[in-house]
Amino acid sequence: MKKKINIWSFISSIICTLLFLIVSFSGQIDYSLMGTHPLNLVLYITLITFMLGVFGFSGIEDWKGIPRSITTIILTLGLSTVLTFVIFFGNLLS
Repeated sequence: MKKKINIWSFISSIICTLLFLIVSFSGQIDYSLMGTHPLNLVLYITLITFMLGVFGFSGIEDWKGIPRSITTIILTLGLSTVLTFVIFFGNLLS
């Protein structure tokens, strides 16, 4: 079970990165249907993925799991830092 969490958190971190790129490079988005800004949703998903990635460290069984877990942590931590920075300064400027 924990090995699957490790694999799925890695896949989810790649999906979060792609979602960030899609949201940031798309045009003006009408987010009145969602109730919150899409970058906030990506940040929430990224933080959940980060927690799953940390939990997935306990599911490492072979040498391939170690780089996958480290990559997941680095991707999600970096993405959450960038998203927090963008959201914070975006709210200050608007």
